[in-house]
Amino acid sequence: MDYVRTAVVLAHPVAAVLVVWLFFRQRGWRGQSTLLRGEERVAAVSAHESMGDRIAIISIGIVALAFASNMARGVIDHGDATRFLVPGFHGITGIMGLSLMLYLWKLGRDTTAKKASGEPFSGTKERHGRISDLLGVLIIIHSFLGFLYMLSIL
Repeated sequence: MDYVRTAVVLAHPVAAVLVVWLFFRQRGWRGQSTLLRGEERVAAVSAHESMGDRIAIISIGIVALAFASNMARGVIDHGDATRFLVPGFHGITGIMGLSLMLYLWKLGRDTTAKKASGEPFSGTKERHGRISDLLGVLIIIHSFLGFLYMLSIL
Protein backbone atom coordinates (compact mmCIF):
# COMPACT_ATOMS: atom_id res chain seq x y z
CA MET A 1 0.00 0.00 0.00
CA ASP A 2 1.20 3.50 -0.80
CA TYR A 3 2.15 5.30 2.41
CA VAL A 4 1.50 8.78 1.02
CA ARG A 5 -2.01 7.82 -0.10
CA THR A 6 -2.71 6.21 3.27
CA ALA A 7 -1.51 9.33 5.11
CA VAL A 8 -3.70 11.52 2.88
CA VAL A 9 -6.74 9.32 3.48
CA LEU A 10 -6.18 9.15 7.25
CA ALA A 11 -5.38 12.87 7.78
CA HIS A 12 -9.03 13.94 8.09
CA PRO A 13 -10.28 11.10 10.32
CA VAL A 14 -7.32 11.30 12.69
CA ALA A 15 -7.72 15.08 13.05
CA ALA A 16 -11.49 14.67 13.39
CA VAL A 17 -11.06 12.37 16.40
CA LEU A 18 -9.49 15.33 18.21
CA VAL A 19 -12.40 17.67 17.53
CA VAL A 20 -14.96 14.98 18.40
CA TRP A 21 -13.20 14.40 21.72
CA LEU A 22 -13.06 18.16 22.39
CA PHE A 23 -16.73 18.57 21.49
CA PHE A 24 -17.96 15.83 23.82
CA ARG A 25 -15.66 17.04 26.58
CA GLN A 26 -17.12 20.52 26.06
CA ARG A 27 -20.65 19.11 26.31
CA GLY A 28 -19.77 17.91 29.82
CA TRP A 29 -20.26 21.53 30.81
CA ARG A 30 -24.02 20.97 30.95
CA GLY A 31 -23.66 18.67 33.94
CA GLN A 32 -20.77 20.53 35.52
CA SER A 33 -22.41 23.97 35.31
CA THR A 34 -25.05 23.12 37.88
CA LEU A 35 -22.44 22.17 40.47
CA LEU A 36 -20.24 25.28 40.38
CA ARG A 37 -20.73 28.55 42.27
CA GLY A 38 -18.97 31.89 42.62
CA GLU A 39 -15.50 32.49 41.23
CA GLU A 40 -15.11 28.84 40.31
CA ARG A 41 -18.18 29.11 38.05
CA VAL A 42 -16.97 32.37 36.48
CA ALA A 43 -13.63 30.73 35.62
CA ALA A 44 -15.36 27.64 34.25
CA VAL A 45 -17.71 29.74 32.09
CA SER A 46 -14.73 31.63 30.69
CA ALA A 47 -12.91 28.36 29.92
CA HIS A 48 -16.09 26.99 28.28
CA GLU A 49 -16.37 30.06 26.05
CA SER A 50 -12.70 29.96 25.06
CA MET A 51 -12.87 26.27 24.21
CA GLY A 52 -16.06 26.87 22.19
CA ASP A 53 -14.18 29.45 20.10
CA ARG A 54 -11.33 26.99 19.53
CA ILE A 55 -13.66 24.13 18.60
CA ALA A 56 -15.46 26.31 16.04
CA ILE A 57 -12.14 27.27 14.40
CA ILE A 58 -10.84 23.70 14.50
CA SER A 59 -14.09 22.46 12.93
CA ILE A 60 -13.60 24.75 9.95
CA GLY A 61 -10.06 23.41 9.62
CA ILE A 62 -11.24 19.79 9.80
CA VAL A 63 -13.72 20.33 6.94
CA ALA A 64 -11.06 22.15 4.90
CA LEU A 65 -8.71 19.22 5.56
CA ALA A 66 -11.39 16.80 4.31
CA PHE A 67 -11.69 18.70 1.03
CA ALA A 68 -7.89 18.98 0.69
CA SER A 69 -7.52 15.26 1.42
CA ASN A 70 -10.10 14.38 -1.23
CA MET A 71 -8.36 16.66 -3.73
CA ALA A 72 -4.99 15.06 -2.98
CA ARG A 73 -6.49 11.59 -3.26
CA GLY A 74 -8.00 12.56 -6.62
CA VAL A 75 -4.58 13.63 -7.86
CA ILE A 76 -2.86 10.52 -6.50
CA ASP A 77 -5.46 8.06 -7.79
CA HIS A 78 -6.63 9.70 -11.03
CA GLY A 79 -4.54 12.79 -11.73
CA ASP A 80 -7.64 14.96 -11.25
CA ALA A 81 -8.09 17.08 -8.11
CA THR A 82 -11.84 17.42 -8.70
CA ARG A 83 -12.49 13.67 -8.93
CA PHE A 84 -13.59 13.29 -5.26
CA LEU A 85 -14.56 16.89 -4.57
CA VAL A 86 -18.35 16.47 -4.73
CA PRO A 87 -19.33 15.14 -1.30
CA GLY A 88 -21.33 11.99 -0.80
CA PHE A 89 -23.70 11.41 2.13
CA HIS A 90 -20.82 11.40 4.62
CA GLY A 91 -19.58 14.73 3.25
CA ILE A 92 -23.05 16.23 3.29
CA THR A 93 -23.48 15.31 6.96
CA GLY A 94 -20.08 16.93 7.58
CA ILE A 95 -21.18 20.18 5.96
CA MET A 96 -24.44 20.03 7.94
CA GLY A 97 -22.39 19.44 11.09
CA LEU A 98 -20.16 22.42 10.37
CA SER A 99 -23.24 24.59 9.81
CA LEU A 100 -24.72 23.44 13.11
CA MET A 101 -21.36 23.95 14.84
CA LEU A 102 -21.16 27.54 13.63
CA TYR A 103 -24.78 28.13 14.68
CA LEU A 104 -24.00 26.60 18.08
CA TRP A 105 -21.00 28.90 18.41
CA LYS A 106 -23.15 31.91 17.46
CA LEU A 107 -25.78 30.98 20.05
CA GLY A 108 -23.06 30.68 22.69
CA ARG A 109 -21.71 34.12 21.78
CA ASP A 110 -25.28 35.55 21.81
CA THR A 111 -25.89 34.05 25.25
CA THR A 112 -22.70 35.64 26.57
CA ALA A 113 -23.58 39.02 25.07
CA LYS A 114 -27.13 38.98 26.42
CA LYS A 115 -25.96 37.93 29.86
CA ALA A 116 -23.33 40.71 29.93
CA SER A 117 -25.86 43.37 28.87
CA GLY A 118 -28.47 42.23 31.40
CA GLU A 119 -30.93 41.03 28.76
CA PRO A 120 -32.89 37.81 29.26
CA PHE A 121 -30.73 34.98 27.93
CA SER A 122 -32.40 31.75 29.08
CA GLY A 123 -34.05 31.09 25.69
CA THR A 124 -30.79 31.49 23.83
CA LYS A 125 -28.99 29.35 26.41
CA GLU A 126 -31.65 26.65 26.06
CA ARG A 127 -31.38 26.67 22.24
CA HIS A 128 -27.60 26.47 22.59
CA GLY A 129 -27.97 23.31 24.68
CA ARG A 130 -30.49 21.71 22.35
CA ILE A 131 -28.41 22.39 19.26
CA SER A 132 -25.49 20.84 21.13
CA ASP A 133 -27.59 17.70 21.70
CA LEU A 134 -28.58 17.56 18.03
CA LEU A 135 -25.00 18.11 16.93
CA GLY A 136 -23.83 15.30 19.23
CA VAL A 137 -26.17 12.86 17.48
CA LEU A 138 -25.09 14.11 14.05
CA ILE A 139 -21.43 13.72 15.01
CA ILE A 140 -22.01 10.09 15.98
CA ILE A 141 -23.80 9.38 12.68
CA HIS A 142 -21.16 11.25 10.68
CA SER A 143 -18.31 9.42 12.43
CA PHE A 144 -19.88 6.03 11.78
CA LEU A 145 -20.43 6.86 8.11
CA GLY A 146 -16.87 8.14 7.92
CA PHE A 147 -15.52 4.92 9.39
CA LEU A 148 -17.38 2.90 6.76
CA TYR A 149 -16.24 5.26 4.01
CA MET A 150 -12.63 5.05 5.18
CA LEU A 151 -12.75 1.26 5.09
CA SER A 152 -14.09 1.35 1.54
CA ILE A 153 -11.27 3.58 0.23
CA LEU A 154 -8.32 2.08 2.09
